[in-house]
Amino acid sequence: MPADLPKRPLFVAHPDDESLACGGLLQRVETALVVFATDGAAPGFGGERISETLKAYSDTRFLEASHALAHLSHALFQRLMKPDGSYFVEVHLFEELPEAFASLCTAARSFSPDAIISHAYEGAHLDHDACSFLATHTTGALSLPHFEFPLYWLNTSGNVVRQQFRGTSPGLVDTAHKVIELHLSESEIACKRKMLAEYNTQRGTVASFVPDVERFRLASKSGDSFRDARCRSYMYQERRPRFYHTRRHRLPAKALLKKFREFEDWQRINRAGHEE
Repeated sequence: MPADLPKRPLFVAHPDDESLACGGLLQRVETALVVFATDGAAPGFGGERISETLKAYSDTRFLEASHALAHLSHALFQRLMKPDGSYFVEVHLFEELPEAFASLCTAARSFSPDAIISHAYEGAHLDHDACSFLATHTTGALSLPHFEFPLYWLNTSGNVVRQQFRGTSPGLVDTAHKVIELHLSESEIACKRKMLAEYNTQRGTVASFVPDVERFRLASKSGDSFRDARCRSYMYQERRPRFYHTRRHRLPAKALLKKFREFEDWQRINRAGHEE
């Protein structure tokens, strides 16, 4: 394994991201903590049709996650929690950033990782970008290295680009920053396939990714990138739609940027209060 990758990382993602993006790296590290940021059950996206209720669907997803990580002997997992003990709802994480930040800081302090690994800011999935934002601020607060991985995004032609870092412009691939590539062995690929096979509810998504290469890079320490939108809008639902074939509701990217700014304002006020 490249010497500059961490040996005791904390991963922040939601169920299946850790196996898709880091299943090989997870096999190589000495120990790891996977922190799942959301409940895995986005309202209005059909989960209740699979498991009758969203709560049951969430339980199923975390049973899958526990089975996936059971293929490794040294990977623990836990979930971000609100102060009242409940979990953050999928695709609504961005609405509760201060609470999620506090929970992630608590998990990191308890585990004492040598780095945090999370999504790159891609403009494809609300939770991925919220996780990227949270990881940036948590590593800044705790003085930890921050590594990021790519999952997927849309280029200017509307085509999905998987497992490649995007550039600062929405349709470009980034070639300027050092990317660390892990080429997995046959045995590592076999183990990763077993992990991914546990995510039966996500089998369509899982099947679209290539398992033999994983990419990472050091994330920027500056939060400036979060002031720019990486897409026009995100898939988003607030409630179950009447007809599922019309469920492509969108949230403007500027709404996410507004929540990022609100968090930074909250953090400045909180920091000033501690300094007084």
